[in-house]
Amino acid sequence: MSEARSKFLRPRVTPFVILFVERSGSTYLATALAAHPHILAHREQFAQLRQQGKDAAEQLAWARDFWTPPMIGPHAALGFKTKTTDVLDLDGFAQLGEEKHCKVIHLHRRNAVKGAISTIRARDLHAASGNWNLLKESDRRPPIAIDPDDLQGHIELHEKWDTELRDYVNVLGRPTLELTYEELLQDKAAFMARVFDFINVAPQSVEGKTHKNTSDDLREAVTNFAALKAGYIGTPYYAMFDEVIQTCRD
Repeated sequence: MSEARSKFLRPRVTPFVILFVERSGSTYLATALAAHPHILAHREQFAQLRQQGKDAAEQLAWARDFWTPPMIGPHAALGFKTKTTDVLDLDGFAQLGEEKHCKVIHLHRRNAVKGAISTIRARDLHAASGNWNLLKESDRRPPIAIDPDDLQGHIELHEKWDTELRDYVNVLGRPTLELTYEELLQDKAAFMARVFDFINVAPQSVEGKTHKNTSDDLREAVTNFAALKAGYIGTPYYAMFDEVIQTCRD
């Protein structure tokens, strides 16, 4: 049987969810997985349902239907991504995940400074292009000046989200693969190989649809870099400004 015509029995299909903190590579991961012929992957369906005025029961009904594959079908794994802030019934979602034997990909970012700056620059990108992620190079924005209070507020928010997500993942108690954005930058092939192994899908070379919006060297993305960094002397955040991930070369 050719790879394109592969069929999978329901008991062999892996349901999964990507639970993530904002600006951690979730859209890249979801779109890369969707490029695999044996994976059905959606983006933030729960957020879309909320925007449509749907309630918690309708969110869970959608997830239940999505995670119930046909007896024989073309997909070996079914998943979507969501922030916990978009899940209207966290307890109900946990119960459904247990019922469907769902696996959890816990995606976050170690560097709180870069996460915060990425959010601020994404806001600038959205104002100019209508997109929160960089989908084409022609939309790339120039370096910007960042207000120190705005940065501090976003650092605190990112750390709050990170703590809340970790606590929720621990409550779920499901098989979990924890990944960081930094690992994606450092070695994309190894990062994707771990995901494929976790969701029991034969690996393939795939690419996501997003480009990196903020240079990993913050000097190239922030015009007042030195002034911002100086405000964090003596704190754990000071070194985060200078971190530059060395990417793996083929």
